[in-house]
Amino acid sequence: MLYNLNLYSSLPVKADCPMLYNAENWKRQFVFPLMISTFFHRWALYPPGRVPGGVTVHVSDEDGDVDIETPTSLQWWLDIYPHLAEHEKPLECTQLPGETIFVPSGWWHCVLNLETTVAVTQNFVNQSNFEHVCLDMAPGHCHKGVCRAGLLAVPGKSVRDIENHPAGTMSAWNHNDMTRAEKRLKGSGSVRASNSANQCASFEFSDVHESLENQVFSYDIGFLSQFLEKEKDHYTSVWSPTNPIGQREAREWLRRLWVLKPELRGLIWKGACLAISVDKWYACLEEVSACHSLPPPSEDEKLPVGTGSNPVFIVSDNVIKIYAEGGLGYSAHGLGTEVMLHWFCNLIKSNATLTILITFLMQLEFYDLLRKVGSPLINHIPEIIASGFLVYEDGVYRTVPWDGKGMPDVLAKYYPLELSYANSCFPLGLWSKQQFGMDSSTECSNKPIWPYMVTRKCKGDIFARVRDTLSKADLLNLASSLGVQMRNIHLLPLPHGEPLPKPEDNNVRDSDPPEWKQVISTLNGRKNNIKKHLANWGGTVPTVLIEKAEEYLPADMSSLIKFVKDDDGDSVYTFPCWIHSDIMDDNILTQRSLTDAKSTGDRDLEKLDAVNIIDFSDLSIGDPLCDLIPLHLDVFRGDIDLLREYLRSYQLPFLRGKSNNDIYKSVGNSKFSTASYRAMCYCMLHEDNVLAAIFGLWKDLRAATSWEEVEHLVWDGLNRYQQSSPTLSS
Repeated sequence: MLYNLNLYSSLPVKADCPMLYNAENWKRQFVFPLMISTFFHRWALYPPGRVPGGVTVHVSDEDGDVDIETPTSLQWWLDIYPHLAEHEKPLECTQLPGETIFVPSGWWHCVLNLETTVAVTQNFVNQSNFEHVCLDMAPGHCHKGVCRAGLLAVPGKSVRDIENHPAGTMSAWNHNDMTRAEKRLKGSGSVRASNSANQCASFEFSDVHESLENQVFSYDIGFLSQFLEKEKDHYTSVWSPTNPIGQREAREWLRRLWVLKPELRGLIWKGACLAISVDKWYACLEEVSACHSLPPPSEDEKLPVGTGSNPVFIVSDNVIKIYAEGGLGYSAHGLGTEVMLHWFCNLIKSNATLTILITFLMQLEFYDLLRKVGSPLINHIPEIIASGFLVYEDGVYRTVPWDGKGMPDVLAKYYPLELSYANSCFPLGLWSKQQFGMDSSTECSNKPIWPYMVTRKCKGDIFARVRDTLSKADLLNLASSLGVQMRNIHLLPLPHGEPLPKPEDNNVRDSDPPEWKQVISTLNGRKNNIKKHLANWGGTVPTVLIEKAEEYLPADMSSLIKFVKDDDGDSVYTFPCWIHSDIMDDNILTQRSLTDAKSTGDRDLEKLDAVNIIDFSDLSIGDPLCDLIPLHLDVFRGDIDLLREYLRSYQLPFLRGKSNNDIYKSVGNSKFSTASYRAMCYCMLHEDNVLAAIFGLWKDLRAATSWEEVEHLVWDGLNRYQQSSPTLSS
């Protein structure tokens, strides 16, 4: 009965499943842990805001990551507990076989197994702690520090709080040995903690702490939410990796609760405001709907849909997307948590909002190009109804419609930039994105402005939701249709652009084609830190492969797009093309139609014969192989039959240039020109952990001793296609 009330049961992933329990040290959770045991356990518990002696809390002010450094339960009971004064001791109890213990939200707890033990625990979220769970998921470090350490985390709150907190709960902030932007809070250890005011926190809370002068710590949600960083957008900012569920899962969880628990919508709305700033984006939705005479959102349509990095609302048959990723006050270099395959654009590090504008403009430019050339792709992507900007001024949002052409007054006001493309049709389109990726001198603070786009809702089901119901024949039809649509994308001509400046990279030569210079610069930068890059994936990549990464990669990344002909030794370059960059299973819509089966005497059958592609927010230019990485690893899940069917319909060479004959004369000269090698290099240099997908799909590769083994097993099929493609002639 109790488990049926668990709001975690609506999670898209089963984080609410019971699990075997082995409590080895101090823990603190915002969910309610429930533990059923068949043996004896000794429990110690402290209320929220009190850090147990011997425990150190690390809180990063970069992403709010919380790490708790603690002795084992046995060490704590033997070395710390005996020295605690009476007023410093925890709440204690012994759990007997068959008994269930309930740990309140936010309470510190550790368990000592008194004999060989088997126990089952389940995390529990209900109406009482739902808002606390949402608060703890919100990005930022200030509120996380206060939730765990009380007002000790607030500057200037030491003397008064020492009277309200026993000496054993006092804390010290140390910065001497920190390599991260991290605050470190230590418990009393040997219970000789100083009462000095200098040992309190150094968090920045603006003026919040001044209003707390006469308050004591409270675990009330109203009190704790005061410490949220109001200027940080919770929808797009980086979330702590120690959150109970990921950012994508949290968005989906809130949406599912909204649909499945209408009687709790008041509570769910409050939680969504804390976790993803939904009130802010709903106000934007209302403004866009009113401006373009769209139907007002119904109660069912108030929360964003999907798991992407930008707020997306479905209102009637319209899709309203607000381009918020990297938004106000947030450095663009932190966008990598949710973005897939941003290979070929080095984002504007000092101006995240302008980067969003250029990304948005690229889509308008792309759609305009589709219409001009009459591409059949236009029938398989969303139809644009309206577009423009949301501007926040004087406490209200206003809408500025814009079709992407020319330089609107609102941009001239916020971005008085001298653009060489200002006289072009799309002044902030593709080539501006490349230009600003090379311009490290751009200095312009983030402005309260977000692009938006309204499209007609495409028909069909999201592939991620129906893939497990599809037959192999359906999947083959899907792969074939995707081959056709990706061919249409990669055949589109690139817009004309002015000469681009040279990046600040000594490995980029003046002779390199201008459209490739930013690509080469970005890849070289990642290659130079490849060991650290791969090690950051937390054990995903075997150590032996990390050590061999530098040896495997080319010394100069231009080798992946520049080849040498057999006859005269001259260099030939491949052409870049448009790339979608995010062909994942949640960006594909599938449709079925009835097939006429009269000739066979069978009844009419449904056939999956149409595919629509959505979300072009990561459009860029580069190597078409980069679109194959998410296709093969995410959509096809490594199925070689699906890859072959895709390539059968794709029917384009991977390497194209002024002379395809010259390009393919070089294929046998160097490994750099082989498709499998280039695809493997792109995977290794990827800013997201695509290698986790590789080692997850091909588990035997965990024992690989060379990158060549990985390349051969995962990507060798590309070489056979490259050698036999019927379209290699000029």
